[in-house]
Amino acid sequence: MPIIGEMVEHPQYGRGQIVAMYRNGAEWMVRFQSGLRFRRPRREFRGQEEVTLRPAPLPLPTTPPMSPDQFQARQLLEALRVGIAPAQHIQELTIGLTAERQSLQAGLNQAHQHGGAVRAIIGEYGYGKSHIVELTAQEALERHFLVAATSLDLYELPPHRAFDIYASLMRNLRYPDNDERGLEPLVEQAIATPRLQEQLQELSSQENDPLAVALSAIGNTASSRQRKAWLQWLMGGRRVYMMNKALPRGIRFPSIYRVGHNARQIAYLLSGISVLARLLGYSGLAVLLDEAESYSLLRPYQRPKASLFFSAVIYAALQDSQTRIQPDIFPQHRFREYPLTYNDRQALFFLFTVTHSDQRMPVDAWLDEDQILVLNPQHSAQEIGHFLEQVLAYHTQAYGYEAGERQRQIRRGAAEWLAQGMRSHRLSIRGIVRLSVALFDLLYLYPDYDVATLLDELRQQMR
Repeated sequence: MPIIGEMVEHPQYGRGQIVAMYRNGAEWMVRFQSGLRFRRPRREFRGQEEVTLRPAPLPLPTTPPMSPDQFQARQLLEALRVGIAPAQHIQELTIGLTAERQSLQAGLNQAHQHGGAVRAIIGEYGYGKSHIVELTAQEALERHFLVAATSLDLYELPPHRAFDIYASLMRNLRYPDNDERGLEPLVEQAIATPRLQEQLQELSSQENDPLAVALSAIGNTASSRQRKAWLQWLMGGRRVYMMNKALPRGIRFPSIYRVGHNARQIAYLLSGISVLARLLGYSGLAVLLDEAESYSLLRPYQRPKASLFFSAVIYAALQDSQTRIQPDIFPQHRFREYPLTYNDRQALFFLFTVTHSDQRMPVDAWLDEDQILVLNPQHSAQEIGHFLEQVLAYHTQAYGYEAGERQRQIRRGAAEWLAQGMRSHRLSIRGIVRLSVALFDLLYLYPDYDVATLLDELRQQMR
């Protein structure tokens, strides 16, 4: 770098002498041979131009990228580490539940053949209630049912808000023949089917039936905005003014009541959607509610309304095949009377989960013993061993190694102690899932970890 007094050359002002420097040498005061003095940036002078350095090329990766199968296996293990079996692998990662699955299959058969069925799942936290809900959903889809499932929450979706539960069910409606969600695909199929609206109106016992009127309004308007407004309303949205333009002449606007005694109407609508599903060639409608244990956290004045909703849907599904619930216990809405069910063409399967609690729902007063599945997992070592074998297969795929004798010893030896932990109530089913992955993690991360020591530590914890 030049110093004060040194001669420099500027491409415009010619030669000159540096008389001062500023900003740590970034600017120079130069007296040129013409007698002029200027303060100019250093980079303007010859030989002081800034050199733009090209960035060094990034180093090539030393390891090949993960294959899609390996990446998916790692994602699966991350879910298992928190005790959750991913939905796409839930069939193969189910431990036991043979009797429960048989009962659920029998319920779906009954709903399709005789109009309805109900199952209540009761168990402690971590006993696999949510697992059974997803298992039932997949079983219902395989049997060509529509599946409407949602998870209740004390703050966002409490069990006493029947209208909000209905809206969530309609947004989450699943189909066996495509990946679409919501009520719109069913409505579009109904609009495209000649005479279906007439059939639905004939089957309905209501003059201004919300389902039949909405289908008529959607089918008789070319406005996409009006069609969308009616569809959103039928899925639990609000009524807007533009909907009146598509209302058939001479028909009063039907109402879906957000507040008040609306348990009858919500049960009626769910029954009606199951009838519509049957008319379109589906097996019926499966309604699945998870986390209904938030009932026990409701305030005392909120519980009766939640009980009315659940028992109304139970009655709608079972009707005269049960004697525990009488239809006259359900009050009518002050503005409109509704029956509890559409007609005898329905196929409605209702499942909900409940956690053991002193303040839980009065399920025993609503259902027979064979309709209540009490989860008390006591899985055998053989069942757990089969699960460990599945986890090991995904673990080796995720981390790219071959299972050796150490892994096989853990798979054989740990199954008995994990079963013992379940029998002694030290482990829930979720705990077994998490611990299964942890065992293979230890063997992979610590190649020198003695298998006998690991099994002995596991045995001490399970006793």
